[in-house]
Amino acid sequence: MTGGLREFFDSHRPLLLTVGLLEPEYDLPLQIEVLGLVRRRFPDAGLAIIGSGSLEERLRSQIEAASYGEHIRLCGDVDHDVTLQAIEACDIFLRTTLYDGDSISVREALQAGAPVIATDNGMRPEGCDRIPTANLAALQAAIERRVGEPRLRNPVEAAGTKNLEAMFAVYEELLRSVR
Repeated sequence: MTGGLREFFDSHRPLLLTVGLLEPEYDLPLQIEVLGLVRRRFPDAGLAIIGSGSLEERLRSQIEAASYGEHIRLCGDVDHDVTLQAIEACDIFLRTTLYDGDSISVREALQAGAPVIATDNGMRPEGCDRIPTANLAALQAAIERRVGEPRLRNPVEAAGTKNLEAMFAVYEELLRSVR
């Protein structure tokens, strides 16, 4: 990781991380808000957000307005290898969404052994803590529960092709119905 990002990671525990687009569907304001609640119990907590998108200025304003804004790092786009290092170094990986499909970053986090808290979209691989959509209390509870657990870095095996096979089965069934 680069110096500034490494320093941010090293100075925050627990370190929460999210990777994705800065777009409305990823409910990033929820993650920013939850950090304030989590810091009441864990005053050294921080949040790093990797990615870029249309909400960058709005999120930056929300962060600057928060009394704990200095503990949130809006990283922008970073190289994939740095992103993987960040995933490996984080204490909890977050994937909150209003709607979402399968997520490569969730799978990368699981394979790196990072605890993952994700909105339940019906497609999350095994190993994720699933929370309801747009639920601040559930996100806070899941984070605080994970922080209280001993840190086990047991990478999850690659999820395989289960979701892909299910998708092909649906396409095959649709093709049979139109023939």
